[in-house]
Amino acid sequence: MVIEKVNQFISLAIENSNLDKNEFSSLRGKYISIILSNTSTVINLTISEDTFILIEDTEVESDLILEGSPIGFLNYINNIGEDHSIKISGKAALAENFSSIMSKINIDWEQIVAEYTNDSIGFYSAKIYNFFNHKKIEIEESLLRNVKEYVRDETDIIPSKESINSYIKDVDSLRNKIELVDAKLKNIK
Repeated sequence: MVIEKVNQFISLAIENSNLDKNEFSSLRGKYISIILSNTSTVINLTISEDTFILIEDTEVESDLILEGSPIGFLNYINNIGEDHSIKISGKAALAENFSSIMSKINIDWEQIVAEYTNDSIGFYSAKIYNFFNHKKIEIEESLLRNVKEYVRDETDIIPSKESINSYIKDVDSLRNKIELVDAKLKNIK
């Protein structure tokens, strides 16, 4: 019952995505295991014509094994940060194709929440999610802007543009004086 609901959810997410059926061609008939470290959870998937199917059969040898923490997978899916610490076992081309498909899947969380609760809760939960997602982006941009400003203005790590221009002018002046002294020494010889 639960696996059927999850498979319906996966099919719905793939239908609402900008995926072409040809993108599944290299993964058709392959088995993928996702191991959530620090838990006892193993998710087994097989790929059919144009969707992923969650399976219970663990007797089949996996073509691709992805292992990482639940947070690492969520960060990877949501493109948060660079270090996801996900271990990959199997063919790298399969992992790349799987990653490409996962990045294009568009999940309609509002519809999922509404299916299990009601439309109002689904609508407001999507609004709250979008609000926090927007604030997260604002906070990241603000933090990056503040760090750049701190490094530029408050530390002596990066010199100001005026001090660089002054240094270049002093070097040019010194070079001219050295050339002048060198020319006078050649005249004296």
